[in-house]
Amino acid sequence: MTRAPRHRVLLGLLATALALGTALVPSASVHAGPPGGGHGGGHGSGHGGHGGGHGTPARTATVMTRNLYLGADLTPMLVALASGNNAAIVGAATQTWAAVQATRPAERMGAIADEIVAADADAVGLQEVTTWTTFAYNPLNGTTSDPTVAYDFLDLLLDALAERGAGYHEVTGATANNFSSPPIPYLASPTATFPTRAVRLADRDVIIVRDDVATTNGRTGTYSTIISFPIGGAQLPVARGWGSADLSVGKSTFRFVNSHLEAFGVPGVDGEQVRVAQVGELLAAQAALTTQLGALPMVYVGDYNSDAPDAPAYVRLLAGVGNDAWTRSHPGDPGFTCCLGATLTDPDNPLTSRIDLVLHSDEVKAPRATIVGDDPSEMTASGLWPSDHAGVVARLVVPARWGR
Repeated sequence: MTRAPRHRVLLGLLATALALGTALVPSASVHAGPPGGGHGGGHGSGHGGHGGGHGTPARTATVMTRNLYLGADLTPMLVALASGNNAAIVGAATQTWAAVQATRPAERMGAIADEIVAADADAVGLQEVTTWTTFAYNPLNGTTSDPTVAYDFLDLLLDALAERGAGYHEVTGATANNFSSPPIPYLASPTATFPTRAVRLADRDVIIVRDDVATTNGRTGTYSTIISFPIGGAQLPVARGWGSADLSVGKSTFRFVNSHLEAFGVPGVDGEQVRVAQVGELLAAQAALTTQLGALPMVYVGDYNSDAPDAPAYVRLLAGVGNDAWTRSHPGDPGFTCCLGATLTDPDNPLTSRIDLVLHSDEVKAPRATIVGDDPSEMTASGLWPSDHAGVVARLVVPARWGR
């Protein structure tokens, strides 16, 4: 099993941050969205059925998990930073930024929008929702100015959905802002001899819902158990977190949880045990919300980076939640979702592990689950996979007795 693209991305990001003297930026601790937690206050209640006319039984909901992939392998950056050679660092950053552009974020977000529309998803948990920002860079004093957002994956995805006649929005208060890098200098053209531009990455996990889905009680939290990298005598932490919200679809209401657990370990640290601890924190946080807000049927989605069916973090999460939508409807089918190559140009499907999950409590039934983004027919017009992960779509049945 390999998750090399994600491992290399985070290692490169961490080393970059240390080299430039800037720590990764964690999200805040557990906090709530504004009262009601809805989107603009305009989607509170009153719609009937599923999607107000989509023709689906009132107690069903379709949910999805999708890792968007930040767009590049940062291994060259890590190697350059380890060398301490400034020219090598600039060269690696130049290569990395070119790779991000070559994986065509706007085109890929369009392909993922097609998946969401085809699924008619009520709610989608998104991971690696990346913003890439470029700057003017002064090589004489190392300062940056004039920040310009080059790619905001969330905006690109929501715009693509709107272009397809599908209205979706980010759930207020349920976005986990995980980490960001400082601006990294790069060469603006093949003929440049010194850097005049810089680029920065920011990562978050986001829940989006169709506009007719009512949302309340948006919450986020940050895990206290995280990876810290001992580099150059310093400890550099990586923030990871979760988001949740109460969603009402037709006559059913459920609590929807989205998270992206740690992807790798460091020397002397077992990454799977870090994930086990993060699962414990996630389950405890949701138990506390149950005490505070009341019990609801539970749906967990995300990239949990723990290989189903046997890895310890997966086993602990499944025991705490109850059921796996994939195995309930596909017994014996491995349902691989990870991972494609960093350039997204693999000619076939080399997925070898299942780490992208839709889990649910016992009150919820999952009569159908499908994998999307794993067939060559779903590649973009320029021959790219939509992401380095496949996604999972599940049709759920939630008991109406929980409705509001």
